[in-house]
Amino acid sequence: MAATGAALAGGIVLGMIALGPLFVLACATRSPPPPAAASAPSSGAELAVSGPVESRVSTAKAELVLFYAGEHRGSLETCGCPKRPRGSITRMDSYLQASRAANPGQGDLLLHGGYWLEDPSGFDGLTRPDVPVMNRWMVSALDAVGVGAANVGVHDLPGLIRLDALPDWAVSANIVTAPGAKGPKRWVILESDGLRIGVTGITSQGFTLTLSPDHQVLYPQEPAVEALRELAPQVDVLVLLAYQATDVARQVALAVPELDVVIDTNMHQAFYAPERVGEALWVRSHNQTMRLGELRLTAEDGGGVELVVDRKIDLDPEIPDSPRLAALVTQARDEIEAAQKLAFGGEAAPE
Repeated sequence: MAATGAALAGGIVLGMIALGPLFVLACATRSPPPPAAASAPSSGAELAVSGPVESRVSTAKAELVLFYAGEHRGSLETCGCPKRPRGSITRMDSYLQASRAANPGQGDLLLHGGYWLEDPSGFDGLTRPDVPVMNRWMVSALDAVGVGAANVGVHDLPGLIRLDALPDWAVSANIVTAPGAKGPKRWVILESDGLRIGVTGITSQGFTLTLSPDHQVLYPQEPAVEALRELAPQVDVLVLLAYQATDVARQVALAVPELDVVIDTNMHQAFYAPERVGEALWVRSHNQTMRLGELRLTAEDGGGVELVVDRKIDLDPEIPDSPRLAALVTQARDEIEAAQKLAFGGEAAPE
């Protein structure tokens, strides 16, 4: 595995952690600590936490760049932390656009590890009126930023089946759909700079308050192995998205040596270095995409990928909102606010 730890120009703050995670507490209990520079022997991981967006991008040479997100939970907004709120679709898009401007001609893909929709039920078992509106706008926003594949987690499924139309990029290996019902694809095959990338996803069986007779969430290990083995001969790079299925995904990685990358989405709030599980490179998305993941890879001639660097970029207030998404977000906010006022009291805002 190649590893890089060079600081980039433009005031970027890099943290390369080799000995263990640097914990960041959830904003629900405490405001996140101020960013601090950290350094350790290179582990192939970088953390960018300060400076303008242009200074945080990487130009490290790569044949394939995988941006990865997770757990937006139907929200286009930041985490809502009282100090240094992070996240949001608009900041994520700003970083993507800045990275592409700094790397002209470099292909990339955006992947989502799961829980991108809100679960539409309250404890009374009824759908909250605002949640379908949130979910519809989340699909529109992910379309706008160009997501290539999004794993359907157990918490996504209730919202997904209530959409008027399912997005082509929704994938799951272990959600079985009855004949005639709508459901996610088992996988997608994407292309980037001449490489064919196969992506599938798994979810834990978990728990959700809304069940569907047309859908069954299977124990994920066997469906994942089957899907990956079917995909492997068709692609150059094989990616597994795992939502709250860390232990199972490790077993899958050991069982399928053709697997190249695992993106583990499981409410991670720490900065981890990438690791190898079997032949697969293992990385973790950050809770609520407060940090966007950026995995820069080279492709090996005999198959497989080699790490250039795995990066996490804080989507903090120094990252501006994307101007090209401004109209979409404004309209989404207006419709969501109106639905919430109807649901929770008060009058809808006048048109």
